[in-house]
Amino acid sequence: MSTLDISKPADGSRVVQFGDESLLFGQPPEVLKGLLLNKISAFSTLVLVDSKEKDGSLLNNIEFPLYFFLFISNGLAEGKRLNLIGTPEDISQVFRLLRFTLLGPTGEELDQWQTPDHLKREWLGASDYLALKDENGNIRDVESFFNVIPLENAEASVGSFHITHDGPDRYTVNAGG
Repeated sequence: MSTLDISKPADGSRVVQFGDESLLFGQPPEVLKGLLLNKISAFSTLVLVDSKEKDGSLLNNIEFPLYFFLFISNGLAEGKRLNLIGTPEDISQVFRLLRFTLLGPTGEELDQWQTPDHLKREWLGASDYLALKDENGNIRDVESFFNVIPLENAEASVGSFHITHDGPDRYTVNAGG
């Protein structure tokens, strides 16, 4: 029978593993280095924590864990989605940020910022060329990479895990009974 294993890949984050499943609580920018040093080659779920920042690092910075999941752990090639657990407000906030970091600003946003036309065309052309696309060549929405699991009544379940949000940055995790 598997047990829950907990590791700390970086300050402000924890990995909880049970068999082949894993949860990554908190996603500071340096978490990838810690995952690699701890020989954690895959995770299936990100849990957004309450604290947004610790010692100058953003803790819900999911851009690089998403890249890791898609390209290093072969999530994109295997057609998998990354589970994302958090409050609806936190999930909305990280999706807005990811839209900028993955897709770049829209034409309307560039117009609002009074971007010169030649720079706007260049920016939008590069963004379109570099964006991840579906099998029909359409640019994928940020949300298409995730299974969104909002915390409801301070609880969420995914796979073998049941997570209870006990208070600010405090969680109880049960798996396999």
